[in-house]
Amino acid sequence: MTEMLASARQQRIIDALREREQVRVTSLASELGVSEMTVRRDLNALAARGALVKVHGGATLDAAPTSNEPGFTHKLALESGEKQAIAHAAVKLIRPGMSIALNSGTTTFALAAQCTGIKDLTVVTNSPRIAEVFYAAANPSQNIILTGGTRTVSDALVGPLALSALGQLHVDLLFLGVHGMTAEDGFTTPNMLEAQTNQAFIKAAARQIIVADHTKWGVTGLCQIVPLSQVDALITGPRLEAEAQEILRQSLDTLILA
Repeated sequence: MTEMLASARQQRIIDALREREQVRVTSLASELGVSEMTVRRDLNALAARGALVKVHGGATLDAAPTSNEPGFTHKLALESGEKQAIAHAAVKLIRPGMSIALNSGTTTFALAAQCTGIKDLTVVTNSPRIAEVFYAAANPSQNIILTGGTRTVSDALVGPLALSALGQLHVDLLFLGVHGMTAEDGFTTPNMLEAQTNQAFIKAAARQIIVADHTKWGVTGLCQIVPLSQVDALITGPRLEAEAQEILRQSLDTLILA
């Protein structure tokens, strides 16, 4: 009977992977009504059979290449509710008259939509999509600065023109979206030029705030942007596993669960 229960659980894990592409130990434990230790044993058994690939805090059907960079439209549909909640928490940190920077990303895109009514706001971005959000809102008190650069598959402007523009600017707050985050590798991205541009954003900001949904934990991109300890804050979702929360609280000044 126990073995049948284990088989049923493991089939549900495979079904969840086929639907979502990635699963987390904490989410599976809640969905299956078992302990996280039981889920980890199931993942170990499935990994031993080659049915999945274990990653930090969960599993995927296949190991994701560190250089894989999904397009903007694909990412926009992922964890959209959590991204809206993160944006809602982030906008509370912005006051009229501030200068802020938003790098290209779907969470920063969600934040941009919530910033269009703030008076006397200066916004620096390397995302044509984000710039268009502000242009469409036509708030005459806002000043929108779009860097130049070469466009990536994720709709970021990168390269020498972007670096030159950011090197001349200083902003109060940076809201930075990332591809992945781990204790070992910090905040990462699959694109080397995007990593350089994000590093320039960080240097230009008095305070750096990462905005990333909980699924980014345990994911590693090809290029490191910065270690965890070199930013001021992270805003993420409450489904982030407890172990990750503890690591981040030890590394950052502020962790906000939106």
